[in-house]
Amino acid sequence: MTTYTGHRIEDHEDFILEQLLPLIVDHAGASDTPPEVVTFACFLTLATILQAKGLDRDVLVCSIDAARLPTHEAPEGVQ
Repeated sequence: MTTYTGHRIEDHEDFILEQLLPLIVDHAGASDTPPEVVTFACFLTLATILQAKGLDRDVLVCSIDAARLPTHEAPEGVQ
């Protein structure tokens, strides 16, 4: 997989919070589907694309584990 040096996840926070998540929530509401189902479908699609681009499965799993919030700090709907 190509290494993207000089790019940070934090640089995309506005896009994720202001555009991507509202699109997911709006689509979920319009299709009468729980937002977590739509989010998971997006996640699986993006994970498949990343793997096709060469991201190793172990790296993906480690990334998921590293992104876990402690439950006491997670948003109320996640607890």
